[in-house]
Amino acid sequence: MRKDGMKNELEYTQRPSGQPSERIKGRLLRWKDSDYMEFQPRQAKDTATRTMLRESKQLTYYRNEGQKENSYSLHINVAGNEQDPAATIIEKVQKELAPLTKKEVKLTAVNHYLTDTEELKVWHRKKDKKVCCYIQLDASMPVMMSGTLMRLAAEINKIINSNKF
Repeated sequence: MRKDGMKNELEYTQRPSGQPSERIKGRLLRWKDSDYMEFQPRQAKDTATRTMLRESKQLTYYRNEGQKENSYSLHINVAGNEQDPAATIIEKVQKELAPLTKKEVKLTAVNHYLTDTEELKVWHRKKDKKVCCYIQLDASMPVMMSGTLMRLAAEINKIINSNKF
């Protein structure tokens, strides 16, 4: 301090030690070619912005509510050491959200199937260098399931041997 009781300019700009007594979340606005700055503190909302629809250890599914259109969001965690994290995410989502679905989830669109029937779909994932097969068996006739599986496996063998991919 100076003799006249006024603080030095350096004393005003030094940061105090220890933790701050209050944190205010918000935005600091600055304009180009100007020294003017404005701080806008975050305003608390009157109503909740989210409605939790399903919450578990690894998954959170909720409805976003606001002034504009409502939307749904999903947050899911997968361990970093997973071999195929995308497949694990899809498996977890299907397992957790299956009770909430109104109809059976369809396969994602594939541009080009090597075979596309109701009970057998075969496609080539060029990026992964893999041939993928989807087989659907009718469980209402268990005696026929084994024969149908053998017939579909033979069709897959024909595709592999013909090198269509």
